[in-house]
Amino acid sequence: MHRKVIYLVIILLIVTGIFMVPVQSGVLLTDLEGKPYHFFQWEGNTITIGWRHSVELTPWQETYTINRDHSLSFFETLYQSYGAGTPDTEGEVEFLSNGYVRVTDIKRNILFYSLYYVPISNYFIADGTTSYPLKNYVPDYNHVQISYKSFTIFQWLRMKIIS
Repeated sequence: MHRKVIYLVIILLIVTGIFMVPVQSGVLLTDLEGKPYHFFQWEGNTITIGWRHSVELTPWQETYTINRDHSLSFFETLYQSYGAGTPDTEGEVEFLSNGYVRVTDIKRNILFYSLYYVPISNYFIADGTTSYPLKNYVPDYNHVQISYKSFTIFQWLRMKIIS
């Protein structure tokens, strides 16, 4: 009888672990309904989203810090030319010697970053050392949500089976 209780406790612990204990964290690209495009294992605590501005045709980057609750906090934006969407009323502006403008100290927290993927914009995400072009992971002309997620074993397996 004592052995059955031990086995039952072990089985309950395993099942609880499968459904409750996070085992994998990283950056998830999904469509608007949450269907995954791709999952990236992510070691750093920042994520940079970059693209070529559609009007000025110059590079643009926004970097976010990944918080403990997996939300994203604005860290900085870098751009070369002023145009549509350029921050102009908030934050600290610094003009860099390489021709870029850096804006920091904008108080913005988001659960996910949303964009509409258009191939000409050359969107990418980067972790500080590696850049991942979205053209390799996202179908053209689709909405993309970029978020940081932790998965349990069950959620991880389910995502792999569905995608």
